Amino acid sequence: MFCSMWEHDTSWRMEFIYAESEVKYVPNEELKIVNEQLINDFQDRCASTKCRDGETCILNKDGDAECACVAQCEDPKDERLMVCTKANHTYTSDCEFYQMQCWCRRNDERCTRQEAVSDSIDYFGRCQNLGICTAFELEVFPKRMTTWLGEILDALFVRKDLDAKYEVLVNEARKMKLSNTEKWWRNAVLWEFCELDRTHDNSVNNGNSSFRSITQNNDNKISSEEWGTCLGLEKGDMTFLKTFCSH
Repeated sequence: MFCSMWEHDTSWRMEFIYAESEVKYVPNEELKIVNEQLINDFQDRCASTKCRDGETCILNKDGDAECACVAQCEDPKDERLMVCTKANHTYTSDCEFYQMQCWCRRNDERCTRQEAVSDSIDYFGRCQNLGICTAFELEVFPKRMTTWLGEILDALFVRKDLDAKYEVLVNEARKMKLSNTEKWWRNAVLWEFCELDRTHDNSVNNGNSSFRSITQNNDNKISSEEWGTCLGLEKGDMTFLKTFCSH
């Protein structure tokens, strides 16, 4: 039927050819230039806009830069990348937790846990009822902890959820792992301490239940020396830790 129409209905065929001749193609190079201009304009306007965790910079209808809650978080499909908060609530990822905080700060209808605003991440992984560690668990804790931190750091890098200043640590750690360096996880241990030391006073609040076995005194804090000693860092590593985390 189609072949017959093409052979005998010449008026339809001429209209089709005419319509086809009117189609205008924009060269790929021109499209590329336009796209680059749009990207550069967006980056320029957002350069001076500092957004909080869980937010991203967008251009509003007036073309002005502003912060908006992250629209969608990637599901890592890995329980090790889940997060447990101080309020003992599990989120699929740290992105999902910060997204919830953003929604609740803005009284968005998608906010389902208003208390998330004052909550904070306690540790990675699904929330658990953590009891008292056995002697064996305390013995194997450092090795398990360092290996786990190494995997987490690399996973965050792959997801592009890592602060740019830590990329040098990831690249070095990857080289160390490929060369079978025994302490390839060293940089991940440095990274985690920097992340936990939010006040930049070279210590971590010992309220985090995952790290109670590390502290060597009763000051309710974990110093960089205590952290490094427990997790097998060398003296030079701990010196580097203090310098790196202070920036």
